Amino acid sequence: MRPRRRLGFTLIELLVVIAIIAVLIALLLPAVQSAREAARRTQCVNNLKQIGLGVYNYEQTWGCYPQGESAGRINPFGTILPFLEQNGAYNAFNFSVPQSRWLDCDVANATTGQSVVNTYVCPSEVYSGRTTTVFPYYWCATYAWSSGTWWPRTQSFDGVFGNSIRPAEGGDVAVNPPTGIVRVASLIDGTSNTLMATEVAAGPLVAGAPRTRVSDCYSIPGSVAPNNVQSPIGPAIAACNAISWQTGTIPWTGSWRYKGYTWLEGSMWRNWMNTIRTPNQTCCATGEDPSSSWYYIMKPASSYHPGGINAALCDGSVRFFKDSVNPQVWMGVSTRAGGEVISSDAY
Repeated sequence: MRPRRRLGFTLIELLVVIAIIAVLIALLLPAVQSAREAARRTQCVNNLKQIGLGVYNYEQTWGCYPQGESAGRINPFGTILPFLEQNGAYNAFNFSVPQSRWLDCDVANATTGQSVVNTYVCPSEVYSGRTTTVFPYYWCATYAWSSGTWWPRTQSFDGVFGNSIRPAEGGDVAVNPPTGIVRVASLIDGTSNTLMATEVAAGPLVAGAPRTRVSDCYSIPGSVAPNNVQSPIGPAIAACNAISWQTGTIPWTGSWRYKGYTWLEGSMWRNWMNTIRTPNQTCCATGEDPSSSWYYIMKPASSYHPGGINAALCDGSVRFFKDSVNPQVWMGVSTRAGGEVISSDAY
């Protein structure tokens, strides 16, 4: 009799095939994730280029840069909308209606605030969406405008954007008079050496949401950084360095987690940033009540890209700044008239 032919795999052969497939998947997965992150980073760069182009066209039209806070305390994300082909959202603005400092109850501009502008959101962002508990349910932005270093250093905003049209709130007399109009001629350091906007990760929308290393700001004890113009910068930075993002105290008993919301408001909490801390370090505010001194917030650039952040310069170029950038270089590139000589290979 002839022997019967085997019609299937043995158990050992099947296990070997499964093991080989598992090894191949394990080898392929990092490459796929890397490719996806590369695509997200490319889109992020394109977003910043569009923002830079919008600012450039605004400047060519009006002869100045958009103000850090225009009428109604609207930041440049609102005023450059026509130059990003967002005329519908811009035309829905009501600049004549006085806004609250929070814009939370700004019904007059809810139509614009509830619009999604994809250019203002990095695809790598973890917390991007619309507020569901704070009326009128605005969206966030994951980019922020450079206000310079930190105003307690010079009792002024030494970047391109900041408190521009009225005295500061909270008794910070050092920012009165405000910054005013900034033109290309104001950039003594040159447009290619002056920071315009950077990535800044947004906060979560739910108080109990998990933290990430860049999702929140944390309180510095008031005794370390008192609310006056003589802020001890060194001790304040040291105290911020000592804060752990896993366990740090979030201001207002943990409810202050709307970093980046709303995308319309011009303020340090919402849509400005400063360079007193290098990219992806912790964000810190003085005391339990940051509203007592808004401009003492040390709000660094941040992102979920590995190793650093993307940023747009005032010449329209977009650069990648490493987390390890020298602090003096980082501050120098954010000032508009600091007189620093910075080589592009320094970052």
